[in-house]
Amino acid sequence: MRRSISVIMLTLAAGILIPAAGAAALAGLPAAPRPQGFGVRLVDVPVSEADNPRALRYIVDYLPTGTVIHRRILIMNQESRPARFTVYPDAASIANGLFAGYAGETRNELTGWISVQHPAVTLAPGASAMDKITIKVPAGATRGEHYAVIWVQQTAKARAASGFGVIEVSRVGIRVYLAVGKGGAPPTSFAVASVTARRSASGQPSIVAHVDNTGGRAVDLDGSARLSDGPGNSSAGPFPAQQIITLAPGQAGNMTFAPPKNLPTGSWRVTIHLVSGITTCTATATIQFAPLVAAGTGLSELAWIGIALGALVLVLAVAFVIVRYALRHRATTA
Repeated sequence: MRRSISVIMLTLAAGILIPAAGAAALAGLPAAPRPQGFGVRLVDVPVSEADNPRALRYIVDYLPTGTVIHRRILIMNQESRPARFTVYPDAASIANGLFAGYAGETRNELTGWISVQHPAVTLAPGASAMDKITIKVPAGATRGEHYAVIWVQQTAKARAASGFGVIEVSRVGIRVYLAVGKGGAPPTSFAVASVTARRSASGQPSIVAHVDNTGGRAVDLDGSARLSDGPGNSSAGPFPAQQIITLAPGQAGNMTFAPPKNLPTGSWRVTIHLVSGITTCTATATIQFAPLVAAGTGLSELAWIGIALGALVLVLAVAFVIVRYALRHRATTA
């Protein structure tokens, strides 16, 4: 049995909230009453991960086959009326820098190892309740990292006078990053492969860091960029990342930072600092912000030459018609 400790950090929605699509509006039906609010947070964290901010929000663990762990979650009803919730595991994946929890109880290998003590929970207004998640890794489990999400779901119904109805579904969840193996846990590491300076057509500068996940665990990357040694020995920043990106082992993605629009053009020294949990990475590079080039409003030289030639041909054709008409008119009158 692995030891765990309780945490008190509130993690509403654990970064995942998926309301149902606007089906009522599309069907011309009255919208279902939207829940006033509910949340879920993780209560337990392994002792070995007590200093890891990711483990305070998500179920993050490394387990040998045959291991059983238990994690408690706290479900909170923040509405002014009683509410019923369903709790279940669902498959998840990491692609394009995003951790995506599926919907509709999609299965994968990890969800088959997860059980929920109370799959249905009814709470009074403002009340909360504990639920227990059990993960039992079988002897034949596939080694490597597996992903899932523990959904807490609420549904609301609406019915039109015609008798047609829709169901609106809202979910909040806790991510599960579970690595299976033998021996020590795989390392967590990532590296900045390149840094590029860009400027949009409107003049907004941006710094793009291309990052590789070089380790054996998924990472949730946040960070900042700081500029120094700029024009006139100026400095700027730090500028926070525009969004957190998630990368599975072997994946790569871009971290974007947005300096102010009035940033001087020229050469800068940029320092990128990235963090995922307790793992950090720092990289420096020299980048060049080019001046904004105004969009041209005139035609190119080649286009003007084409127009001139076309006009010349038109003039010659008109002159030919006029001369020919004049010669015919003279011959007729003679």
